[in-house]
Formats: sequence, structure tokens, C-alpha cells
Amino acid sequence: MRKFIDENGRVFGKVSVVDIIVVLAAAVVVLAAAMKKNVVEQISGALNPVPVEYTVEARNIRVSVARLLREGDYIWLESGVPAGQITGVEIRDAETVSQKADGTYVIGKIESKADAFITVLANCSVSNGSYYADRTFALNVNQEQKYVTKYAAVTGTIGRIAAAR
Repeated sequence: MRKFIDENGRVFGKVSVVDIIVVLAAAVVVLAAAMKKNVVEQISGALNPVPVEYTVEARNIRVSVARLLREGDYIWLESGVPAGQITGVEIRDAETVSQKADGTYVIGKIESKADAFITVLANCSVSNGSYYADRTFALNVNQEQKYVTKYAAVTGTIGRIAAAR
């Protein structure tokens, strides 16, 4: 019976272990290069931005914070990326669903909490059917972000996106 690796370091006396390692490393590099996704997408339309209106739903926030969201104020992501200008704010009482003792459910108001629906207008670039505010912030429905104005900070979810009229 032959040895798997002989005294010269060859597998079955034919191929060197070092040769196998070099071939495998080269294969890994080629596969990694072939499968690499282009992380930075080219954004078209940078010279002709499209006005886009979207709604941010900030739920279950303090009423005092909701009142600080003002029409005309600019809004940014927490990271400092401009997200647009507020064109409207609708404040409603925050509600929750509670189960009663008999097994039925009721909707009740949450004391001193509000839901704010913030309408934002942003000039966006368009690429592959997606809108990008400030050429970097991709607008996606159900996307949760932390937003700040000069007076308030809220966490909100994008609920609707539409090209402005």
C-alpha cells in the first residue's frame, strides 16, 4: 500500500502539497473576484433631480416631540445626510390594541403619546427605478431610519413614496 504523502512531500508521489495549496489559493481569488458585487452603484440623473414626496411614520412618540416637527423645516438622517424638507405634519393620538378579560380586543389611546405622519419633499436622483435623496439615501417603503430636525429627533418608517406633482 502506498503512502498518502511520500518523503518528498508529494501526494501519491505525483503532486506536491505546496502546488495544491497554490492552486487552491488562486481559485479562491478568481472566485472572489468573479462573485464580487459592485457596492457603489452608479446613480443616473444627478444633473436632473426629480422632486419626490414621501411619508415618514413616527409612531408612539412623545406629544411634546411631535409638536416640534414643523412644516418648512429641513430633515436629515441621524448620520447627517439631508433627507428633504417637511411639507406637512399630521399628529394623531397614539393607539394600542389591548385584550379585555372576556377575550375581546379594544383599541385604546396611549396617554401622552402621539403618532406623527411627516410628509417630506426631496430632490432625488433616479437609478434602476429607485429614488436616492442627496444621491446617497435610498428611499424604500418600510425602511426604518432615525431622523432629526433642528428641534426634534424621531425614529420613523417610510410609508409612501411618490413623484411629486
